[in-house]
Order: sequence, then structure tokens, then C-alpha cells
Amino acid sequence: MEMHVHTVAGYQGERLYTTWHPPYASPKGTVIWVHGYAEHSGRYRGIVDYLAQRGWGGVAWDLRGHGRSTGRRGFVTDLEEYLYDLTAIWTHWREKIHFPVVLFGHSLGGLIVLRYSQKYAEVWRPAAILISAPLIQLKMEVPSWKRALGHVAARLFPTLSLPSGLQPGQLTHDEEAALAYAQDPLVFRTATAGWFAAIQRAQVELWRDLPRLTEGNYLFLVPDQDPVCNSDVTQRFFHQLPAASKKLILYSDSYHEPLHETFRSKVYEDILGYLNAL
Repeated sequence: MEMHVHTVAGYQGERLYTTWHPPYASPKGTVIWVHGYAEHSGRYRGIVDYLAQRGWGGVAWDLRGHGRSTGRRGFVTDLEEYLYDLTAIWTHWREKIHFPVVLFGHSLGGLIVLRYSQKYAEVWRPAAILISAPLIQLKMEVPSWKRALGHVAARLFPTLSLPSGLQPGQLTHDEEAALAYAQDPLVFRTATAGWFAAIQRAQVELWRDLPRLTEGNYLFLVPDQDPVCNSDVTQRFFHQLPAASKKLILYSDSYHEPLHETFRSKVYEDILGYLNAL
């Protein structure tokens, strides 16, 4: 798999680890990948390589505080910091990649992509937006003591780290994929109070600004057995989405990560089919 590594200057001087995967076949376009919380862009190599072999190049990057990018692990003061970084990624790559350009976000990445579409459509409107298991509302239980401590710490000590509670077995039925996640040195197991407060604010704002999403093409990949993010709430959000061009694919046997499930080849095919129909 051909891969070129770049470091992109992000907001407030953070250094964002970025990789460019050129298409092997005649270029059809480019997907920019936004990963989920506590993971990194390298976990998307399978789908990125699959698409590159079929003409779709890929730009993958590690969020600030994740993977090989700089920044305190799992900390932001506001979701806006991720949005500024995404603008930096787009600005760096827009003259170097093949069009059309599609934006993909999983979990936290899904929330980032949706908020970006609500706030910065005048900066960049992708040809399509693909969303996987978006962090619109958590489903996994947060103990009351941790929630109470988090609210206090968000004001007084926002960098306080607490165990996230996310378990490898919640992500996929594929035991090898779950083990790879558990042993991945770039995956971390904590969440900061400031990050959690920022996500809660962004989730409220996402619903408030839902009427802004009147334009664009949307594909939602929703895992129906997701123990991390609430798939029922995601489907309600999708049905209220005012954009005319939207499609939802429900994976009835999937945990949180369809791209790492036992049937991921089907998910790959679904994504490729949608891209080729743009």
C-alpha cells in the first residue's frame, strides 16, 4: 500500500499526523477520514486500501491528542478545536488531491463532520458526507458518580482523566479485531472532564442547528447492536435531517464499528457502491 506521510500545522500550533494514500487505479476521487475517540487513523488502513485499489484515494489523519498527533491525550476545551484542525487538513490537501472529495466520520468523527457541515459549509462543501455510528448520544452507561465528578472537574480541573469504560468487545464481534484494538499502543483508555463537557455541548448544538443541513448528500451507516452510541437516536436524527439526498444502511448484527465487523467486506462494498454512484 503506497502511503505518504505529512505533518500539517493545526490550530494553536498542534502538529497533525496525516497520510495520503493515492489511488492505484484511474482516479475517481478522494475520501478524507475522521476517526473516532481514543483511536487513530491507522485503524482505517483496510478500507482505505480497498478504496485506493478501486480509484478512490484517501487522506487519513490523527485528531489532536490522538495517535501520532500532538496534544494532551483525549482533551479539548471545545469541539471547535477539531473543526479548526479539519479546516487545516482541507486547506493543506485541496490542491493536491483528486476531486470529488468526500468526508467520512466515525463515532466522534461523525459528530465532528456533522458539526462542520452545520458551521462551515461556506468554507468547504464535500461532494458527500458519510457517517458511521455517530456520537450523537451515548448509549453506554456513565456511572452517576463519574458524571457528577465530571461536571465539577470540567469547571475546576478540565484536564482530569478518568477511565472511559470503552471495552474492545463493544466494538466488534470479530475477536481478532477486538484483540488488535486491545493491544494497539496508540489506543488510550481515558477521557478528560473537559473533553466530555465539550462533547455534551456539541451534541446539544447539533440538534439545535439540525435545520441548517438542507443541502448535500448523506450516507449513514448505523450499527443496530451498538452498545456505545445510541442507534435509535441516530436514526431519529437521520429521519429529521432536512437534506433531500440521504440514505441510511442499518447493520442489524453490528456492534459499534461496522468497518471492523466480521462482515466488513459487505460494508466496504456498500461504501464503494455509494461513492461510485455520486
